[in-house]
Amino acid sequence: MPDPTNHQLCDVGRSMGSSWSLEKELCGLAKARTAQEALWRLGVVSEACPDVDIKEVRDWARTGSETFEYHFRVVSREATRDVVLKAIVAFSTTHSLCEVADEWVTRRGLLEGEGICTPTLYCAERAIFMEEFVPHKLSTFLQTNTPPQHRLTDQVIQIAAILDKLGFYPISPFANLRTDGVDVFMVDFGQTLGPTAVTAHRSNRLLREAIGWLNSCRANSQVVDENEATALYRRYADDTNHEAGRWT
Repeated sequence: MPDPTNHQLCDVGRSMGSSWSLEKELCGLAKARTAQEALWRLGVVSEACPDVDIKEVRDWARTGSETFEYHFRVVSREATRDVVLKAIVAFSTTHSLCEVADEWVTRRGLLEGEGICTPTLYCAERAIFMEEFVPHKLSTFLQTNTPPQHRLTDQVIQIAAILDKLGFYPISPFANLRTDGVDVFMVDFGQTLGPTAVTAHRSNRLLREAIGWLNSCRANSQVVDENEATALYRRYADDTNHEAGRWT
């Protein structure tokens, strides 16, 4: 892929023709000679097996105002893993794209430290992330899977509480949440999340937004119990022991 500082990224995709290949990208990220070796060095597979199969799932496509993504699948003897390359193209007048990427990594690290699930990050280089693909959009999953998944809805409340605790003041914080059917993952650490410690004043704004968003995702008439949600929210927002916030 071209250097992400190139403004021509607005036309990423098939038009790139032979100028980019997944194998070249993987080898460049891992400083490897083959794609199979690169996947091993990056931790996607446990050994550099020559029989690892790599399949394109979706070519480069814009997935928001700040990123393009390329989705591929790695099939090996041990497992099948879906992976995405995420190229940052966020606009900033004060920071380079690499500096923006570093800030995103910092934000996800803060959230991980509080027990929030994020996709496995295999690599972050040159404003390109290579990470685990989480298969389901949470809102769609909640609408189409009944009975209600209490573990998932509780984790949404947890996310709201931790965002409040860390001082984030996000825009539409739940719209891009994803799930593997077991846990809820935050995958967007850009402008909609914003920097931490924007506000030191805690309020119930994110709790109200979380409850309203969850109720809008319900495929049936059952709504979130506000008393239970409030108690859970306060537990995580006030918790100073990071380990206590982890889901098991």
